[in-house]
Amino acid sequence: MTKPVRTLGLGLAAFALGSAASPTEVAAISVPRTALSLKAESFVRSKEPDFLFNHSVRTYLFGALRLRANGIHFNPETAYVAALFHDSGLVASLASPNASFEIDGADRAEQFVMSNSGTPEQARIVWNAVAMHTMGRSYQKHQSPEALLLGAGVGVDVDGAGLDAISPSVVQEILRAYPRLDFKKRFTAAAIDHCRRKPVSQMGWLDPLCRKVVPDADRGDVEKEIASARFAE
Repeated sequence: MTKPVRTLGLGLAAFALGSAASPTEVAAISVPRTALSLKAESFVRSKEPDFLFNHSVRTYLFGALRLRANGIHFNPETAYVAALFHDSGLVASLASPNASFEIDGADRAEQFVMSNSGTPEQARIVWNAVAMHTMGRSYQKHQSPEALLLGAGVGVDVDGAGLDAISPSVVQEILRAYPRLDFKKRFTAAAIDHCRRKPVSQMGWLDPLCRKVVPDADRGDVEKEIASARFAE
């Protein structure tokens, strides 16, 4: 029987560690079952709300489908670990005081890989993929196939970008395996909570939301910063 778990911020319940086992394959995409991927899956499942964990796995599956359709090869283990951790920075208990959620997730993922027998190169790839997952293809294409996968998967699951290129029956298979669980409402709430806690942490995708949620936060003054340099001109 699944053990009850405490609520982790945002009033959202998390999956218990070691709850229902993940499938080994969804929509003809293999879900990595290496020692590192299983440890990462158990850790993230125990820390993230259920909707966020499911989003993380859907991100991997959708991203893998998009790369496969374009003939781009990737390392499944590395991509899966990056996908699992990519939104972990939105969880208050895993967040730093001041960094953006992308950097918090990247740092956490890098640390986890290095602490669980991953290679330094793998940790670097994972860090870059997570840190850049909201920055768009123009950045991700200069990193790795795993970064492209993460960006593509996030685009499908959050914005619906590229969804039309995936068969509806395949989409439904993924949603049956990893339901959305009121994703739009709960993900928006998580993002707003992040902005309230750290309104000036974002430089990218969430910055417009953070400015809306906390409009009076001190975000500095670029003109004053330039003018204050200790030079005559």
